[in-house]
This record gives sequence, C-alpha cells and structure tokens, in this order.
Amino acid sequence: MNRIVAILTIVTIALGFASCTKYENGPSVSLKSPKSRAVGEWHITDLLVNDKHEQALFDKESSAVLTLEKDGTYTYTIPNIRAAVEKSGLWSFGEDKTELLLIQRDSINGDSERTYKITRLSKTEMWLVNGSEEYAGFDDLIERHFEKKQE
Repeated sequence: MNRIVAILTIVTIALGFASCTKYENGPSVSLKSPKSRAVGEWHITDLLVNDKHEQALFDKESSAVLTLEKDGTYTYTIPNIRAAVEKSGLWSFGEDKTELLLIQRDSINGDSERTYKITRLSKTEMWLVNGSEEYAGFDDLIERHFEKKQE
C-alpha cells in the first residue's frame, strides 16, 4: 500500500512539473531563476516571420547582440556598414515573467517601450516574439531566436 502511495505521489509531482511550464517552447523545469537565465550576451541565430525563416531580415540582423545586465539595463547593437546602431535602456519582465519589457532611453524622441513574448528561456536559448493580435500595430508575427554567448 505504501508503495502505491509513493508511486502515485511521484507521478503526480512529475505531471505537475510537466504542466507548469511557463514558456510554450520550454524548458519544463529549471533550477535557475528566469532573471539568471536572461542575464548575459545574446546573439541572434534565427529570425522567423509568420513561422517561416526570413533570410533578408535575418541577414540584416544576423550580427545583432542583445545584452541584458543584472542591474536591469540593456543594450541592443546591430552592426551596420557605416556605424553600429545601438539602442539602450532598461529591461524587466512582465508580471508573470512570460514577457520581456525593453524601455529604450532616448533624450531626443523620448522613451519608448517594447514588449516581447518569451516563448523559450533556457540557460542557452531565448526566443522572443512580437506581432499578431496580442501586440497591436503589427501585421506579422516576428520571432527572434537568440543563443547566449558562453563565458
């Protein structure tokens, strides 16, 4: 009888973990906090528009680097032929940590906020989506896949 209770308890816990994933593309379980997984230097590895690889846009952003710092600041650098385009500001998570909020600091045009849905956040991968009905003003669903630079 005790064995059956123990097995049922283990199965219930395992199913609980499997169904509690925050991000639709995983991971199911992580011992690291979302913030500790997010902090670091991220390099774009793929860019999808409406779930299809978009080569022209990927080529434009393929050298982009997103750096999220522990202190809540970020930089997003896109090297360009003439000069690098760099955006910077503050980053944070949405209330349930399934959205990444970037507040770009701009003394000339004023601050602007961008919200990205996080569909994957592991210690080495982060997938961010903007677009669709969830993000008013966008006709296309744009998904960027990033890989963390290993230290």
